[in-house]
Amino acid sequence: MRIQKAANSMERWLAPLTAIAGNIGATVIALMMLLTVSDILGRRIFNQPVYGAYELSGLMMVIVTFFTIAHCQFLRGHIRIELIVSRFRQRTQDVIDSIMYVFFLAMICLLTWRLYLYAVEEWNSGCTSSLLDIPVFPFIIVSALGCTLLGLVVLMHLLLYLAGALKK
Repeated sequence: MRIQKAANSMERWLAPLTAIAGNIGATVIALMMLLTVSDILGRRIFNQPVYGAYELSGLMMVIVTFFTIAHCQFLRGHIRIELIVSRFRQRTQDVIDSIMYVFFLAMICLLTWRLYLYAVEEWNSGCTSSLLDIPVFPFIIVSALGCTLLGLVVLMHLLLYLAGALKK
């Protein structure tokens, strides 16, 4: 079946991409922990906190959130409530999941599109963070890239559910 082959093909090249994004997110969260520990130790021991630690943590959280969400979706790690749907036959479950993933994909596409527009707007305005004067648009681009990757993973899962729903 062509839909199944397309989904399997997407899975082959999305697996390393989502893993790389997840590893970047994990590395940034480790750096964020080191920053927080340094800030606390600096405040308690030397009475000198890390300048801009709160702002840096917020910017780093953008990277963590948007780079790990696609990897989590790829691994099907998000919470699902299947109280009623799990009682249906597998084909019916696939039809319901296909419908839900169409809505999910539409929302992700809308969010991604708006994030790219917002990034261009912030680039043109030259908006920076308040304390450290770090440009904001790269972090919006990171958000848009993470949503793009999430959208591709959702499309792959949609194709897999469609293939299951259309089985004879």
